[in-house]
Amino acid sequence: MPPIFSDHMVLQQGVTLPVWGSASPGEHVSVLVGNLSAETVADSSGKWRITLRPLPSSPEPLVMVINGKNRIALHDVILGDVWICAGEANMACPLSDAPQGRDSDEKIADEKLRFFQYDNNSNLNETKTEAKTEAKVAPTKGHWVVCSPNTVSSFSAVGYFFARDLRSSHHLPIGMIQCTRHDSPIVSWISQRGLAKSPSILPSADPKEGISAPSSCFESLVHPLIPYAMTGVIWYQGESDEGGAALQYRRILPRMIRDWRERWGEGPFPFYVVSQSGFGDEEGRAVEGYHTQDGRIARALPWLREGAASVLTLPFTGIAQASDLGAAEERIPPDKLDVGRRLALLARHRVYGEEIIDSGPIYRGIKVDSNKVRVEFDSVGGGLVLGGSPSKTGEFSPALITSLKGFALAGNDHKWFPAQGSIEGNRVILWSDAVPHPVAVRYGWKGFPNGTLYNKEGLPAAPFRSDSDQPE
Repeated sequence: MPPIFSDHMVLQQGVTLPVWGSASPGEHVSVLVGNLSAETVADSSGKWRITLRPLPSSPEPLVMVINGKNRIALHDVILGDVWICAGEANMACPLSDAPQGRDSDEKIADEKLRFFQYDNNSNLNETKTEAKTEAKVAPTKGHWVVCSPNTVSSFSAVGYFFARDLRSSHHLPIGMIQCTRHDSPIVSWISQRGLAKSPSILPSADPKEGISAPSSCFESLVHPLIPYAMTGVIWYQGESDEGGAALQYRRILPRMIRDWRERWGEGPFPFYVVSQSGFGDEEGRAVEGYHTQDGRIARALPWLREGAASVLTLPFTGIAQASDLGAAEERIPPDKLDVGRRLALLARHRVYGEEIIDSGPIYRGIKVDSNKVRVEFDSVGGGLVLGGSPSKTGEFSPALITSLKGFALAGNDHKWFPAQGSIEGNRVILWSDAVPHPVAVRYGWKGFPNGTLYNKEGLPAAPFRSDSDQPE
């Protein structure tokens, strides 16, 4: 059996359940779980697959029994919703490394919250072949664990906080599957078939080798899970696509989502993406260019965030903003609690039907009136307000935020200057003495944004630009 089938696993409720494995060619295989059973015969290559009807809810754990020439019994199996948390270092960051998890991880025991990890997940980014062309053998072992003080600390902090919010709001069993690898560009997460359908995708400016080669993460981490029934995916990746690869992120990420959905064959399952957290110079210019002043390509985080937002062209997708949750000098910022919470808001509203606001203000359009610009927003919730990052609530009082920051204006000369502004109802009015005839607006267009526009629900406005200029 693949490693995803083990003791303590969570089976997706309410859907048909694929079960698969390997046997001798022609071997008769049967699967029994609860009061459902099915059987098949392994094909000429030894592969077999059975699809069980949806299981009725059960208050007690089940046993899954697979019989062939041998017998495999999987114990303590429960029904619930299964989510995949995938990405690189920011998603991989364990709960023990998150300040909000260091105290709570000693108190948590929840039999209805379970995690799956590959056994050698933490070492995946350290193994390379001498030829540097292929990933070494993919992780072949993994296991499910029940959430307890002894098991939770090593799991993804973002994945844990996401699941904890779902558990507290809906009390249904949750299973989280972690697929993470440090230093993995997005091309490593697409199947070879998906890459073949996207000939316009180019290698990054700093092409990766070994375990970060194209399709390597897909083959070693994602492919072994297909077609395990699940609810959806939360995604936090992009650190390895800064700079020269940032501009094509808008093409690759949607292609990757289509690729995964095609391979699973479940239809357009929910896919929620974290927009990159802030990192870099807290001061600097009002708008960061794609190139630095000496001509080098910058980290290009604003374009990477814009690329992440391109997923909204696909159905059943969403963006959790994290640009205000960064730390200027930390590529892996410590605040994973608020990232998990914002992802959970998307799921609670769009999957579980809660009547809540799941997004901060989103740019709709502008209207220029003489020397001022009026900016219209959607998703204003209870209204537009001045606000600050929840990561910094211990450093200052929100009452100390007295001005609108993060906006910049430009005229026909394409030179950007900081803008002054005011909130008027659900609009923002901007002006700048340096730009007497403004034509374009940008907000949060920096590696480390300093924007102060939020809605009353405490969610930040998404970075945006009204112009369509592209870097040379």
